[in-house]
Amino acid sequence: MRRIGYLLLAVIMIISVCACSPVDDNYGVSSEALLDETEHIDVGDTKIMSSDRVMSKYFDISLFDEENYSDVYLGKKFEINAVFGDFNFEVPVKIDRLEEQGWRLAEGNEYDKNSLVFAYETIDATITNDLGHIIAIQFYNSSRSSVKLSECYVVKYKIENYFYKNIENWTEFNINGITNTMAITDVINTLGTPSHFYKVADNNYYLDYFITKKDRRNGITVYLDPVEDLVTAVEFSYYK
Repeated sequence: MRRIGYLLLAVIMIISVCACSPVDDNYGVSSEALLDETEHIDVGDTKIMSSDRVMSKYFDISLFDEENYSDVYLGKKFEINAVFGDFNFEVPVKIDRLEEQGWRLAEGNEYDKNSLVFAYETIDATITNDLGHIIAIQFYNSSRSSVKLSECYVVKYKIENYFYKNIENWTEFNINGITNTMAITDVINTLGTPSHFYKVADNNYYLDYFITKKDRRNGITVYLDPVEDLVTAVEFSYYK
């Protein structure tokens, strides 16, 4: 009888414990359904502001704000070192110095050397040489009065990359280590994380490298085709 009493007591205790156990509301519900109902997944303290998911393959996208600017700069000690073929381009420089190196204003420019440039005005132009090279440049009048174009400094160059367009007739360039045949990863490995990047189209991005935070005009811009993974042009500038 005592054994039977112990057995009945054990059964009663088991039944009481089961009765007090909470019901699992998620029983029979898939893990995917639970994930869909989750409003927020904590991925740490990093807040991703940029919506771009192309450049995130190449550098830390968390460094950029919603307009794709970062606080990364080349630094005050950075110097432009630009080689195009046998020419070493100086920046800033006056047109007379370029003429000494065999360059001249190309035909069709709106301004000539004697044209008047207003104070703080920028003038876009092209230069050419006897080899038929054509390069886009920009003049800048940093003075407070109007002066002749010949007195303004050339502060920007843009060199197109024709390596992939004309494999038999192209000119090598090297802008602080950036060359014609580089892929996007090579650019990042050479210059590092950019100060800013912008998407023009799926096959047209550019990376801006500013020298300092105070002047977003200075530095290097590398134009890219992420679809083909190549450099399409390089722009470099230093304003005076």
